[in-house]
Amino acid sequence: MDRSDGTGRAFVAGRKNLTEFVVEALVSAGADAADAALTADVLVAADLAGVDSHGVARLRRYVEGLRNRTINGRARPRVVRETGGVSVVDAGNGLGQPALCFAVDLAVERAKEHGVAAVAVRRSNHIGIAGWYTERAARSGTLALLTTNATPQVAPAGAAEPMFGTDPVSYALPTAGEPLCYDAATSIVPRGKLERLHREGKPMLAGWAVGPDGATSTDIPRVVAGLKAREGYALLPVGGLGEERGGHKGSGIGLLAELLCGPLAGASWSRHTYGPQGADLGQFVLCVDLAALGDAGSITRDVEAMAEEIRGAQRADEEVPVRLPGERRHRCAEERSEHGIPLLPPVVRDLGRIAELTGIKPLGAREVPA
Repeated sequence: MDRSDGTGRAFVAGRKNLTEFVVEALVSAGADAADAALTADVLVAADLAGVDSHGVARLRRYVEGLRNRTINGRARPRVVRETGGVSVVDAGNGLGQPALCFAVDLAVERAKEHGVAAVAVRRSNHIGIAGWYTERAARSGTLALLTTNATPQVAPAGAAEPMFGTDPVSYALPTAGEPLCYDAATSIVPRGKLERLHREGKPMLAGWAVGPDGATSTDIPRVVAGLKAREGYALLPVGGLGEERGGHKGSGIGLLAELLCGPLAGASWSRHTYGPQGADLGQFVLCVDLAALGDAGSITRDVEAMAEEIRGAQRADEEVPVRLPGERRHRCAEERSEHGIPLLPPVVRDLGRIAELTGIKPLGAREVPA
């Protein structure tokens, strides 16, 4: 895989060193040490899995939020409402990773007690990759479903401006090995992927985003800048533009995420999530204890048998294997754990600026042939 940005340069960092750097940067910016460690685990896990758009390339937003106090580095998530197997958690405008981890662990605990549990989170922040949390729950023997809202970037079916976030949906359930885990945005592509493609010098496809005039745009810098400045640029929902391509289906799933993470969680929906006092993102977690459905071991074996049948389906292209969700990420994590995590020069430069800003030792990523 070409990891250069056209300069002929590329860098690699070890998981341990990268994690320690992220922890030190967050603590120096004002985060609680335990929260910093958990947040670092989630960010580095994204880079390990090849989801570079949600890895350490996102660190600056956390550091700046902590430093300007739009993120409360000392917040403690707390349960503010509980009825049966349903709980509501106030994240206190803290880092999203520790808040959602608290919510997921609570959902697992309550599902073990009630068979099924739902936890809604309000006053939260960006959480990183959603699959990290559903896999955590699956390893405890539950089926987990999770979604979050985000800053508005997606135009619903028929709209000419962004209203929804990219609103990822993830689910995971146990197997004998790594959990079977699906994790994807409800937009046809997340903004982070556009930023990654731009760093790598690669193009975006027509039909992923539209400009203020409603026409498709492939100018990545202009689309990304327009999304950040809320200048009418919008990503499209899964399916793309118009009902003929099924865009109304992706829009409907995005609306479900907005309902679960906005009104039902007591949080803001995406049009109103970010203000001068910080974020009010919402998350929603649903966990079902497999033991409440039947024999957990038998269910797991049936899931594995089903997975094997799917992998063995006749291939549309003999050179391309039939994959289940999460398998590519797991293979990538194994490879990068052994050989190091590749970092593009713009990311390395940004991490260098973060080190200067927080007064910590630079990462010292190793340069390798591109």
